Amino acid sequence: MKKVLFIIFICLFFCVSCSKNIENNYINLEASDGKIIIDTKDITNVATYANYVVDDVTIQFILVRGSDGIVRIAFNTCQVCNPSPNAYFVQKGDYFECQNCGTKFHIDDLGIISGGCNPTPVIEKTETENKIIIDKTYVESFKNKFVNWNGSVGSENKWFI
Repeated sequence: MKKVLFIIFICLFFCVSCSKNIENNYINLEASDGKIIIDTKDITNVATYANYVVDDVTIQFILVRGSDGIVRIAFNTCQVCNPSPNAYFVQKGDYFECQNCGTKFHIDDLGIISGGCNPTPVIEKTETENKIIIDKTYVESFKNKFVNWNGSVGSENKWFI
């Protein structure tokens, strides 16, 4: 009996230690003079989810610093699975996973690869050393992709990597 309890204890220990709880970063964005300006100096390899609200619809971006040190940005909705309410991505280690179909996407490809099951790239943007600037009308043109969206908009959910 002691042997069985010991094996159960070891299995539970490994299950708990293999998945680490990360504190997701969330920021809320506002437009000023028709522009949305995102400060990127504190973006790390742990995703920051940036929310912009228009007409009670939250449009969300994923921001993450790739392995090359470059900040990546994309809309947090899947190009293929949208309009499913679960067409959003959760970070798991160095990958983002679609919550609708389970496809995994490497952080270094975020905002670069277009088409297929991956986050929708932000094409129209200006990048400076520590800022990404996006025209609010461009962002608001994606509102219909987030109307039925069920992704987390705040710290009420802790996702695992």
